[in-house]
Amino acid sequence: MAEIYGYLGPEGTHCEEALSAYLGGSKYKAVPFSGIDRVIMALMTGEITHGMVPLENSTEGTVNITLDLMMTAPELKITGEIIMPVRHNLLARPGTKKEDITAVISHPQALAQCRKYLAEHLPQASVYEVGSTAEAARVAAGHGDCVAAIGNQAASVKYGLEIIEADIHDCKENCTRFAMLSREDNPAAAGAPSKISLVISITDRPGGLYQILKEFALNNINLTRIESRPAKRSLGEYLFFIDATGSLEDPVIKNCLQAVQDMSSSFRILGSYPVWGSAGSGNNRSEERTLPSVDELRQNIDIIDYQIVDLLAQRTQMVSIIGSLKQGTQAVRDKKREQEVLERVRQNALRKGVDPNLMERVYKILFEHFVDLQVKQQSCL
Repeated sequence: MAEIYGYLGPEGTHCEEALSAYLGGSKYKAVPFSGIDRVIMALMTGEITHGMVPLENSTEGTVNITLDLMMTAPELKITGEIIMPVRHNLLARPGTKKEDITAVISHPQALAQCRKYLAEHLPQASVYEVGSTAEAARVAAGHGDCVAAIGNQAASVKYGLEIIEADIHDCKENCTRFAMLSREDNPAAAGAPSKISLVISITDRPGGLYQILKEFALNNINLTRIESRPAKRSLGEYLFFIDATGSLEDPVIKNCLQAVQDMSSSFRILGSYPVWGSAGSGNNRSEERTLPSVDELRQNIDIIDYQIVDLLAQRTQMVSIIGSLKQGTQAVRDKKREQEVLERVRQNALRKGVDPNLMERVYKILFEHFVDLQVKQQSCL
């Protein structure tokens, strides 16, 4: 099947500009869709092979609908990204005066990115949301001189509107990150900077998220984004979307992600793809994961030592509670239980690259200590 690219339309959107910049001067077939959900659906049905959608904005943050829809389409992957400066202009039919405008329409993100301007310069105007900035321009072109749109220069040309005022966005460094979606993987070339996007959920336990993030920190893996979204299953249950720099082929990354997966109640890699700005993604900015210094490694070891003692303290407390619950009705020592724990510890040690015989010796020492603890408890009852 020939490659067909879909994007959030109609023609004249920032998304169309991003698609054009992403593909450079190559020829391609593009199809506009009226909503991000339509782009996702077209990818799912095979109507298109790739889809360009907005992912996050420097002013307003994540485009939530994109993340939510991706969770309903597990076969889709992020295969690329592009970060584009976004310039918003006040558009209206030629001859329109700003003081005569009574309604302003645009995409919700565009309206939010121009919130301060609208409050200060168009307090009399009502605000209405539509599916895209280009759709807003099309609607404004079909109404009277009292209706304005927020959109880009391409939309003003496409729909015969005049730029009443340029660059009305509140943050002058406003930019949006767009994601290319596909059903096929697109890993970065060997040695080229790459990024990994994943989504996880964690079991409801104290320090659960900290334990996940600690794995990235200890492996000196840079996280460029972390975002929580409701899992939409029960109140208080969240999904965490994480972007990390690095390649899935890197053994350090691979081991880190395996550890994260082991601690997560659900785990999915959304994509591994070239970093925008690296070779092969549109320009030549490079980014590499540097090795930590000896001092940094020692600091990490100090943190781990603290955590080991803390975890042993927690285990001691739990063993003590179990001992008080037995109250002489059960034997203190359970050889079968100890053997099950040892086998599980050995398997986990093998996965983590730790000597299983060492871990078995450590746990046998712990067993003796905890048995003595429970025996003393029983004698005091």
